[in-house]
Amino acid sequence: MTERARTDNHSTLGGWHLQISKLLVVAIIVATAATGALVVTVLTQMPSGQIPAPGPNGLPPPPPVMRPLAVFSIVTGFFVLSWLAVLVVFARDQILRQLRQQQPMPTPPGVTGDDLAAALGDLRAEIASDRERDMQALAERMAEVTSEYGERRETDGYLSGMRTATTGEPPPQQNVRSLRPKR
Repeated sequence: MTERARTDNHSTLGGWHLQISKLLVVAIIVATAATGALVVTVLTQMPSGQIPAPGPNGLPPPPPVMRPLAVFSIVTGFFVLSWLAVLVVFARDQILRQLRQQQPMPTPPGVTGDDLAAALGDLRAEIASDRERDMQALAERMAEVTSEYGERRETDGYLSGMRTATTGEPPPQQNVRSLRPKR
């Protein structure tokens, strides 16, 4: 066994490179314990399918005890969550392994870090100006919509007042409240 094989924290299993992290080991241990708890719960606390004997004097049998079913539900939830955690940690480890294996992109010949920094600065300035322009357009549109709403509300109020004045009866719904209370 080479020195690198001893220090790497992964193994190959049928073409799969398993990244075995401490978190994955702990998750597998917890999931195994949850599986054991589920098996024990099923074997010891699940009610049998037999119909209970009738009660005294021909009365119906007493209701079944529901506590084992509640325990079974809790242990099943723990089982599902622990194995889901194993899957999530396994996927996370695989993604991290893939990210570590990626090589950094080489810079094109003739381009320096200063050139890249300047280009990045130009892009940031362009993005900032685009955002500022979009925010300005949004503010103008909001002002336009607000003004249009106010004019429409004012017109509706005027028309409602005119209808009330011509018919002599108040409108069916009085939802307009004065800003200043009458004294």
